[in-house]
Amino acid sequence: MIPIVDRASAESIAPFWRMPFRPFFWGGALWSMIALLIWQASLSGWQLPALRVGVAWHSHEMLFGFAAAVVVGFLGTAMQTWTGIPSPKGTQLISLVGLWLLARLGYLFAAVPLWMPVVAEVSFFLLAAFLLGARVLRTKQWRNLFVLPAMLAFAGLAASHWLLPAAQSRVALMVLLLVTAIILVIGGRVIPFFTARRFHLSPREKLPIVEWGTHIAAVLLLLSVALDLPKMVWALLAITLGVLQLVRVLRWHPTKIWAEPMVWSLHLSYWLVILGCFLAALAWSGIAPAWQSPALHAFAVGGIGGLILAMTSRVSLGHTGRILQAPRLMPLAFAALALSALARIFWAPAPSGFLAAIVAWVLGYSLFLIYYTPVLFQPRVDGHPG
Repeated sequence: MIPIVDRASAESIAPFWRMPFRPFFWGGALWSMIALLIWQASLSGWQLPALRVGVAWHSHEMLFGFAAAVVVGFLGTAMQTWTGIPSPKGTQLISLVGLWLLARLGYLFAAVPLWMPVVAEVSFFLLAAFLLGARVLRTKQWRNLFVLPAMLAFAGLAASHWLLPAAQSRVALMVLLLVTAIILVIGGRVIPFFTARRFHLSPREKLPIVEWGTHIAAVLLLLSVALDLPKMVWALLAITLGVLQLVRVLRWHPTKIWAEPMVWSLHLSYWLVILGCFLAALAWSGIAPAWQSPALHAFAVGGIGGLILAMTSRVSLGHTGRILQAPRLMPLAFAALALSALARIFWAPAPSGFLAAIVAWVLGYSLFLIYYTPVLFQPRVDGHPG
């Protein structure tokens, strides 16, 4: 569908507020670095009594403050292409970002009553559910209806993470798996397409058993954690999901990707998701319980963090009318995220491992902000609105 956009109305809005990817990609990247530097200060023994810093805050901010916000920005932008209805912009977009920012500041400062950021964050996801879900329902784009339950799930989990202290670790795991499931859906659509188009390859026909199996296994794994089923069930579903993703990526021409950073960065991050599946299976089965934290960070740092950096870099160029060519040092940024994941998986919990992982993350996302801040704040170079 071709969206109908009132050019005069669109151009009256500052470029930063014309599409959801602009504020959420920029804000998510910046906040991820701020949150990790605060976390590193806490790990290094700094006393931060004015801040609500701890394991729960760290996991919450990287999952809700960073990952889920970027997901909203991506889905809000893709919605225009999928449905033909213009994405939220202007006042609607400012409202979304305002709620997101209020939640970040409220959770950070200990003097703010906890119910305030909880209300702001739940409102953020409910507003996103309304704005995105209404577009899907209006156009009967049932294939993309997943955005509605996903946003509602984020809203419920955001409240539960703070209001149910005894269940914080399990809620965090559910959010991690929810974001991972979303990137498996999106990655399964775009990575083979981008790869085939960039290298002029014939896209391979998708295997229904692999595609449906991926969706079913991801949902069942999320439900098994939500229902607190035996961890052996989690392990069996994790290894099933890992095998399915292995079949997937081997069909995406993995040997032909290394000449293009915009492509190999996507594949490399997806491989780290697969590594997370197998490490999680080892941990949850009881074979190697100590691998649980490394497994979860393979999902979080390598999979989610890496794929977000790769996707935001590409989407920001494409949706501002620019050539899809990685800026000079962005390959270093992509490699830094992979190194951040490997340090967190195989070097931590040594203090130097934590530090190396955070430094590499900050390097990767700093390069993104250096190159992409002008891209995200300026109008499209082709003169089109958006």
